[in-house]
Amino acid sequence: MGLVSWREESELGTWTHLELRPAAPTVPAAPVESVWLFEGSLRRRERYYPTGTLDLLVQLDETSPTFRIVDGQSAATCPPSCLAGLLVAPLVVETPTATSRMIGVRLRPAGAASLFDVPLQELTGTAVDLHDLLGDEAGRLLARLHEPGTDAGRLRIMARWIADRLGDRAGVDQGVAYAVAAMERTGGKARVANIVERVGSSPKRFVRTFERQVGVKPKLFSRIVRFRSLVADLPRVHGSLSQAAIAHGYYDQAHMNADFHEFAGMSPRQFLAASRFPASPSVAD
Repeated sequence: MGLVSWREESELGTWTHLELRPAAPTVPAAPVESVWLFEGSLRRRERYYPTGTLDLLVQLDETSPTFRIVDGQSAATCPPSCLAGLLVAPLVVETPTATSRMIGVRLRPAGAASLFDVPLQELTGTAVDLHDLLGDEAGRLLARLHEPGTDAGRLRIMARWIADRLGDRAGVDQGVAYAVAAMERTGGKARVANIVERVGSSPKRFVRTFERQVGVKPKLFSRIVRFRSLVADLPRVHGSLSQAAIAHGYYDQAHMNADFHEFAGMSPRQFLAASRFPASPSVAD
């Protein structure tokens, strides 16, 4: 993994961001997208949208106020250390004005399914305390992250913990891995029925296994992947929004608009006008 760092000072806030990125972060089968560390403060609420990933979050300064969820799910605050499941709807977070320090891991479903012994659909749309998932292992991990040392060293401790834990566990079902890779490779444009046919499994059995190891049913995950692909390309779109919709597999612009309202809670033009947080699947709210 290569270490990247930068300093942000803008209307969004002031913070330092360190990030370890895998050598091939775009490989669909890769379990980890990034390991990062944030230190600073934000001045705006963040609106998150579904991306098909999960987040392992550890607040390093436990005396700091926790992030508060103000729209999108029932929990009022996030546990200081938690696993946040797949989002299927927009989520608005109010961040503390005080300086906070947090380490996080953005996991693909294959990574989360291999790291934690829990059906991922139980985590969808919510955040679960790490101690409830790992028991005593959570305490040992947190103690290592709080030992004296550098922030880069803490990132490597987290990366090593993940690698060691993944090495001791079985991967996801081969059919599920193939399906996720096909959806990622085509930007969510491949027909799910065709993918299931290629897997050669009973459709009902495949859907159950997929939901347990990914967190949502295949068609919804494919839609989320398509939306993420569209969002990534949208700032570079020079033609009309209707052309962007067709290019990403939507029937028309109205079809695309419906996904924007469902997944981001706003129109495409409102999304384009919002300030985007760097290295984060979120915009200023």
